[in-house]
Amino acid sequence: MNDRSRWAFGMILLVLTTGPFQVRVFGQGPNDDSMKTRILELEAENAALRELLGEIRALVASTPKVDKPTTQPSTRFRLFVESGEWGSSSVADIKKVCESAAMMFTPHLKSGVSAPLLIQNDGSGPITLYRRGGNNEHIVRLDTKNRAWAQLAFQFSHELCHVMCNYRDVVNQQLWFEETLCEVASLFALRQMGEAWKTDAPYSNWKSYSVALNDYAAQRLNAQHSDTATLEEVYRDNLSQLQATATNRDVNNKLARKLLPIFEKRPSAWEAVRYLNRGPAKENLTFEGYLRGWHSRLPETQKEAVEEIAAGFGVVL
Repeated sequence: MNDRSRWAFGMILLVLTTGPFQVRVFGQGPNDDSMKTRILELEAENAALRELLGEIRALVASTPKVDKPTTQPSTRFRLFVESGEWGSSSVADIKKVCESAAMMFTPHLKSGVSAPLLIQNDGSGPITLYRRGGNNEHIVRLDTKNRAWAQLAFQFSHELCHVMCNYRDVVNQQLWFEETLCEVASLFALRQMGEAWKTDAPYSNWKSYSVALNDYAAQRLNAQHSDTATLEEVYRDNLSQLQATATNRDVNNKLARKLLPIFEKRPSAWEAVRYLNRGPAKENLTFEGYLRGWHSRLPETQKEAVEEIAAGFGVVL
């Protein structure tokens, strides 16, 4: 055997043991010392990696499980506020109040409104325009300023309800009903916000405004406190006025006061208003036809609420 063969025969024989890089060395050769040194280095690195892996496993095991929420908080409405004559109210604060009002309805809605709402300050408001903005926005004009959050919430909630009702520019002798629902929405939002802001206002220093929110709603409700007539009686006694003008606020408010308990008892009824004004305009000729058309489009889970509303007006569906 020549020298080269003898050297090859004496090369290192590696025998795998229990883990990576754990080896034994046999034989002799010209690079034996350097290879032994490298193997010792690898074994040290392997031990360090095993120790680190153990620490990672222990950390993962000790980390508490966090359940992922099924839904993310959302207003379900995209809101944009334009600069304008808001007085001492900042645009950011206007948006906060409007978002808070919208959140009083969103837990009861299955879907949002596809088009955003563009909120403007204008002396012609409060009003929601039939024409849309350049990006298909619903243009909502309000007339409030100087941190009057209760007034802002009242106005915005009314206009938001028009959007939820699928407001449209058609002849509608029953438009007074939509206006009445929007008055209900304002009262509903104020009373819900009044409770919510006691502990969960948009800013912690706004919690005291919860009193003003409740008081604003109470003033509207107490104005009709002495009215003992039923919903049907108010409707029958004022039918000619209602059909002559949809926005007789005194009558709208009387009717809204009668309807509010239905929505507070059954807030899921806000989903039902999403089916209003989706039928042919001929439904609008009579109130009974208007209600029946609305009822016919509802999913079964929403029919009972509308039946209760209709019964209050003396209409059997």
